[in-house]
Amino acid sequence: MTDDITYREKGRAMILAALMVLSVVAMSAAFAGGAAAAENAEFEDSDGNVASGFYEGQTVTITGLNDGDQYDIRYAEDFDNNGEAENDRFEDEFTADGSTHELDTTGYETGYYYISGPNDAGESDENRSFELRSMEFRTAGFADDTVDNDENATFELDTNRGTYDLNVSADGLDEDNLDSIFGEDFNTAMYDEEEEVLTLQNVEDGEFNANFTDIDTGEYNFSIESNDTSAETNASIEVTEGQAGGIEFSSSDVIETRTNTAVIGVDLTDTDTGYLKVGTIDEAGYEATLKVTDDDSNEDETGTVLVQMNTIAAAMDGNAATVDSSGAFTTADTDDSVEVVAIDGNDDLNSLGTGDYPLSVSSDWEDGSPSVYDDNEQDTSYLTLEQREALGSDAVTAHTAPADSLSDIQNFDPDDQTIAGLIEDENISETDTVAQNDGLLVSVDSDSLHAFFADDDAETFEEAGLNTSAFNLTISGEDSGPNANPPEWTTTGNDTVTDNYIGDNVEIVESNQSTGTMLFHINYVGIQSDYDNADLNVTDNISTDETYDVSLNVDQDWEYASDEAQDNEEDEVSTDTVTLEDREFDLDSSNEELPASATATVSGETNVAPGTEVTDRLRSSGNFTQSESAYVADDGTFEIAHDLSEYSADIPYSLNAEEDGGASDSLNGKTIGGEELQSLTYDVTPDPAEPVVGDDVTGTIAVENPNDEGAVSEDVEFVFDGETLYNDTVELEGGASTSVDATLLEDAEAGDYEWELIVDGETEESGTLTVAEESDDSGSDDSGSDDSGSDDSGSDDSGSDDSGSDDSGSSDGTPGFGVGVALVALLGAAMLALRRQN
Repeated sequence: MTDDITYREKGRAMILAALMVLSVVAMSAAFAGGAAAAENAEFEDSDGNVASGFYEGQTVTITGLNDGDQYDIRYAEDFDNNGEAENDRFEDEFTADGSTHELDTTGYETGYYYISGPNDAGESDENRSFELRSMEFRTAGFADDTVDNDENATFELDTNRGTYDLNVSADGLDEDNLDSIFGEDFNTAMYDEEEEVLTLQNVEDGEFNANFTDIDTGEYNFSIESNDTSAETNASIEVTEGQAGGIEFSSSDVIETRTNTAVIGVDLTDTDTGYLKVGTIDEAGYEATLKVTDDDSNEDETGTVLVQMNTIAAAMDGNAATVDSSGAFTTADTDDSVEVVAIDGNDDLNSLGTGDYPLSVSSDWEDGSPSVYDDNEQDTSYLTLEQREALGSDAVTAHTAPADSLSDIQNFDPDDQTIAGLIEDENISETDTVAQNDGLLVSVDSDSLHAFFADDDAETFEEAGLNTSAFNLTISGEDSGPNANPPEWTTTGNDTVTDNYIGDNVEIVESNQSTGTMLFHINYVGIQSDYDNADLNVTDNISTDETYDVSLNVDQDWEYASDEAQDNEEDEVSTDTVTLEDREFDLDSSNEELPASATATVSGETNVAPGTEVTDRLRSSGNFTQSESAYVADDGTFEIAHDLSEYSADIPYSLNAEEDGGASDSLNGKTIGGEELQSLTYDVTPDPAEPVVGDDVTGTIAVENPNDEGAVSEDVEFVFDGETLYNDTVELEGGASTSVDATLLEDAEAGDYEWELIVDGETEESGTLTVAEESDDSGSDDSGSDDSGSDDSGSDDSGSDDSGSDDSGSSDGTPGFGVGVALVALLGAAMLALRRQN
């Protein structure tokens, strides 16, 4: 046997080695292809929705898998532009049991994860990935550390999620306790009895009420956990014994007129709720028990609830549900509340009579057991309802308003504006004539009847239910045909039983009980439209060029009629008269000659409502076209100012003017010579007039327009010591004046200061302000020295020509500036010269 290896054997060995290498490479390639990833995989949340983002701890359902195949879950720091994972690492692996897999992400680091498995060659890593975030409780707990066991606490939640479920629990609190605390603002249908955990479902961030009423005192540590993630936190609160709240009346007895709203003030101390009883069956034949709630959380302080009792609605049928729903009892502050919990009275009690109604308040009341309330009364008082006075015969006053103001009047908000402000801002004017399409308003001065208009949502008599025959607003004509009554339109009845019913056309603007004023808008334009409708079979119609009586009427037999009306057996009637007119609008003949001056004025008169805007167009071909506007004055006139100062006399023009309601007039004219406006006058004055070293010096520029009419505008600049202290436009109406103040010097130093007043680029005035050294009046030897009798006393200096020199009347001088100060300076110089000679 030989050890030599033949070339054939060597060749066979090389071939076998090559085959082995190829087989290894093939196997490697085969394994590499099988471990790529699952290109059909998707990720779903617990609701079956495909998602790309989840919170740590949630279960991610992976779909689109091959049954029995093995998959990897890999973490990636990020993905490159091609979607390939960067800095990735192995996280987990699983074998698919069917086409889905439930992946529990508890304990996973936040970041990106992608699935790797078979048959994924066409998808990038990023397309097979999801992002895992961490749920954060930024805020989760109670706003305060303590809460009384008769109060609510504020429970605050702020997370980085939209809608989620929370599990809450606390040692010492069972299902009923937890539901009582959180059940007011949360869905608490799920409770785990074994874990003693309450689930708050479909929670969103915000502030919520946590009701700790009747919860045992003690400190509670609440566990707050996300229902589907690992996020959790704790919140503690101490429940303390609620103090015995105090309740009393804010003021002494309440006195109010029937048909008004009585206001009863209740003070609550260390509590938010209490009970108010109005009347008693024994003494008043009427008894209403109310629960009042103050929105303020009073801790060692007092909150006040103002209970408003509508004396009309409070008596409706003696039925609690009816009274409560009618708004009989409300609160002045809408954040507070009042609830009728019991009421007793005659079933046919349709009105509350005059007299005294006992009032009492208590912290406790038990339904069906009035004695519990009576035994715990903490304060008492009386409500006295008085009979209303009869309407004055002149209580009704007609008003008008510009047509374009009606929208703002109808949308009047008493919370933003008073009636007086509304009348002023919207140009509501007392009148006996109303131009067609302008507003017809009626004010009523009355200390009663205001409760009928307490419903803020009622915009008309119809909506307020004021279609009673006992109390109505009526429009009646003054003229009628033979054997016929004058036409009449009324708020009594309705449009199915009364031909001329206008309850839906009388709008309630405001009823202010404190000022005793009611304001209504009669939409007579709407009435005209309605009664032009042939379907209503109505022949009467409100029309222009007719005079009408507008009346507020109270029937003598009405239960709320005044004693005077009942005794005299006469209705209460208050009336004002108004004439409806076509719109009239006329330019004055004086407009045919307008002066060629800055004070040219277009004038005219009209019957439209004061405050209506009038716009004109003054045009001269090849010369000017001007359009200005003004408002109708209270006396029905208007004046529109124009500036024609750049033009000469004898220029023809056309003039057209129109008011907002559409009435217009026009004429032709020619300019006439006009007086030119004088310039403004100025007076510059310093203070002090003769300043010395150390003074603070101010200057006042008084400006006046010497023209009786015509505005003048000039550009004014004041320069002092090289610095511009004022530079602005001064504009004054005829005869007006103003002043401009400026600080010239602070802690002045000795010297001369030049100033200049420049008007429209030209020097108007200029001068010098001299600040002198402060004189020495201490009484030194100089005052009695020989200097007083020396030869110098008659020297040329004392009687020199300087005293009468041109400087005293220099064009640069101004009274108060320079002259007086210069004299002081000269005198000081003379005295100094005498001292030096000695």
